[in-house]
Amino acid sequence: MYRLYGIPTQNTLKAAYVLDAVGADYEFQKVDLSKGEQKTEAFLKVNPIGKVPALKHNDFTLFESGALCRYIANVENSPLYPTDKQKRAQVDQWLDFFTCHLGRWLSALFYEQVIKKASGRGEPDKARCEEALGFVNQQILPVEKHLSQSPYFVGDQLTIADLVAFAYIEQSAALNYDLSPYPHTKKWLEKVGSLDSVKKTKTKVQWG
Repeated sequence: MYRLYGIPTQNTLKAAYVLDAVGADYEFQKVDLSKGEQKTEAFLKVNPIGKVPALKHNDFTLFESGALCRYIANVENSPLYPTDKQKRAQVDQWLDFFTCHLGRWLSALFYEQVIKKASGRGEPDKARCEEALGFVNQQILPVEKHLSQSPYFVGDQLTIADLVAFAYIEQSAALNYDLSPYPHTKKWLEKVGSLDSVKKTKTKVQWG
């Protein structure tokens, strides 16, 4: 039995999308950051860093969203994380790209434009938004080019790279970021978003 600790934002959703894609039995436990639940003694036993997401699988605990996704797919022997070494390296390549580049800047925009307002932390920082948007506009171009040549990020098969990328790129809706100039990316986003497993995650991992 898995227990996923977090909030319904991209990093937690990455792991939840993988859990549902592999058909794993799990419980989602929302951590109320406004109440400091991530700093309690009980939570620090799961993640000593005091951040979300975190995963408990029986008596084993793990943190960092990318590690969670890889672990779940490995334990469940899922083709979402291919055993072929070159394909696995390509999955890792895209996971790193989104974590360090495009996903990072989309999340920076999401924080400024959505999280800050929702949590009463003030108005968006204009300079930070402009910086993040500039990087997003640059870094979505190789994604569009790649998806014009491949139905998924690694060949013709869904992998955890797609689920992680989806968690980041779906933020574009809340940001009113227009994907129409990137038709292949938009088509891919709609395809992944239509998966039954993704729809299931949406009903399970919620704010309420």
